[in-house]
Amino acid sequence: MNRMIALWAHPRSRSTVLERVFIERGDFEVFHEPFAHMAFDEQSAIPHDDLDCGLPRSYEAIKALLRDTRQARNVFHKDMCYHCLDELKADPEFLLEQQNVFIIREPGRAILSHHAMFAQMPLAAIGHKALYEIFCEVTRLTGKIPYVVNGDDLARQPEQTLHRLCDHLQLDFLPEALSWEAGCPAQWMAWRSWHKEAESSTRIVAPETGFDERQLTESPHLMAYYQVHRPFYERMNHFVQQGHP
Repeated sequence: MNRMIALWAHPRSRSTVLERVFIERGDFEVFHEPFAHMAFDEQSAIPHDDLDCGLPRSYEAIKALLRDTRQARNVFHKDMCYHCLDELKADPEFLLEQQNVFIIREPGRAILSHHAMFAQMPLAAIGHKALYEIFCEVTRLTGKIPYVVNGDDLARQPEQTLHRLCDHLQLDFLPEALSWEAGCPAQWMAWRSWHKEAESSTRIVAPETGFDERQLTESPHLMAYYQVHRPFYERMNHFVQQGHP
């Protein structure tokens, strides 16, 4: 049977550039945040581009699309747990039929990047809490700790980080998939404005600019978001690179 890999993320975790590697591999049909289409529509406040792109709008229909595609090809889908948290928690069959990988990033940096795109972001959309809930659910269902990637490790050491991930997933490591021509893959068009940096990239690189904590600490609103989500990041970060096949 063909394989299905789920990359569960929170916004601004560097998950899109990891997804780009799987696009470049060529041995998976790649879906970019399909469950976002049940959470948002053209009238949603969140910045978006072409949400009227023909993807299904219900949880069951999106799941059916992934399953139907798997009949013909390996499937890789990247999504945010907060898009479909209740549905995932009530659907052990779906979680168990795929390999679940989680990606996290230190929430201070993720929150500032998110805020720069969507200043009205709600607390739940920071995403670490929902991600942790599904991480715990997969652990409970499988009896094993799922594999966790730290997005900052991915940026600093892309080859080593991806080599370890491929070993875990029992995939061939394809070094040629770590570089590409700049451009916007078709999968990103619905959310293109969120991925300008990834679109202009040709490989995974660490950011040149440092992290100015004052942007966070001087905002009571953002600090409140940070204080809610930081504990969930810390719990998951304990398991980075400790997942087992």
